[in-house]
Amino acid sequence: MNQSPFQNQPQGWQPEGGWNSLQAQTAAVASVSERMGFIRKVYALFFVGILFAIGGVALGFVYPPLMIAVAQHPFIALMVLIVGVIGAQAVRHVPGLNLFAFFGFTALSGAIMSPLLYIVSQTNPNSIWQAGILTVGIFGGLTAYVFISKRDFSFMRGMVTTGLIVVVLAVLLNMFIASSALGFAVAVASLLLFSGFVLYDTSNIIRRYPTNEYIAGAMDLYLDAFNIFLALLRILNAGKR
Repeated sequence: MNQSPFQNQPQGWQPEGGWNSLQAQTAAVASVSERMGFIRKVYALFFVGILFAIGGVALGFVYPPLMIAVAQHPFIALMVLIVGVIGAQAVRHVPGLNLFAFFGFTALSGAIMSPLLYIVSQTNPNSIWQAGILTVGIFGGLTAYVFISKRDFSFMRGMVTTGLIVVVLAVLLNMFIASSALGFAVAVASLLLFSGFVLYDTSNIIRRYPTNEYIAGAMDLYLDAFNIFLALLRILNAGKR
């Protein structure tokens, strides 16, 4: 029988996801039906998560005090978002609670994004659907490339990790100095960084994630698409007031 193209794992590699995930096979060595079932779960959750994020945006629009609170306290909003990611990952193996946490996080991220979308809808509404179409194109194109080329992008781990640290520090700095030039540079860097994350995360999902890590896989993809969309939105609205 021919070896799966996703089975060339490095020696000594350990599956991601903690002790519980060691009980499940990685997608690369699972049977074809198990692997395809796992991938379908990941992408189904990812798409439903996007719908919950849209719901979160709608909630912000219909309840202005929520948008105002987020706009007035961006640092707290960022910390809440980070805690949300950590919390959703921490309960990813708890049936029922894992789905609640994931969808709760995606709705929360939409609510936190709502002030920006509201402002843009008043100043440059076309940029919202333009950013959405570009996000679909970039995310879809990179995802297709990973599946078609069957390349392993795990070598990018050091690059994307370093890039993430730099971008986060730049975002925190710009909260204090409010530089439009730095903001634009961060948006461009974020677009490149999270495009790289799409390659890295997709490669890990089809090669290295245990088949019970569909919540973690969906979270990774959602964060990639979420940040690509935000970066494009900021780029398309650079210089506008």
